[in-house]
Amino acid sequence: MAGASAISIQQKVILDTIRHADQGEWKVLILDDGSQKLINGVVREDDILELNVTHIELIEQRRPANKEMDAVYLLSPLPHIIDCMMADLERQRYRRTFLIWTSGWSLSFQLPNRAFATYPLMNLGNSIATRPTDPTG
Repeated sequence: MAGASAISIQQKVILDTIRHADQGEWKVLILDDGSQKLINGVVREDDILELNVTHIELIEQRRPANKEMDAVYLLSPLPHIIDCMMADLERQRYRRTFLIWTSGWSLSFQLPNRAFATYPLMNLGNSIATRPTDPTG
């Protein structure tokens, strides 16, 4: 990517990460306030929606369950965000869940131990390996 701007590199990383989080299925993108600001700074919403994203939701707001839809969570590793995510996972709000963290900073100290066994740690910009939360999926 010789000559590419920092913004175009960030845009490519974000879009590629969302694109490869699942197998091209339709999905909901779940953001928090911090990750929404990060995304909005470099990516147009239309570009995200073109990646088979039906809509974008904020994790801190009330949301209906959608057990027929996959969800891609792109979240900041903050204690209250992790609590919201764990509540969603315990309620099995979506069919399958793919987790992407905006950074790995102190994540191991904040993510509950029960999540380590079930949900892989993925960081934006790193090599991404996803695993659905549905053991049959």
